[in-house]
Amino acid sequence: MLGICPHCKIKLKEPPFRDRETNEVMIVMIYRHKVDANLEIKDIHEIGYCEICKATEKDIEEQRVSVNC
Repeated sequence: MLGICPHCKIKLKEPPFRDRETNEVMIVMIYRHKVDANLEIKDIHEIGYCEICKATEKDIEEQRVSVNC
């Protein structure tokens, strides 16, 4: 996984952190549970946050802007 959420592709060790999950083990467990149980992982834009790491659309955009500077 190398420090990236498998669903929203946010870098786990880069800010903003807010209330999102950054522990890779927990993220893998949540992701594997959904995949193994054939549960649909909803689109981030549909619900406003990542179901796997809980990053919001704003978090993803802020990180994208700060990393690209």
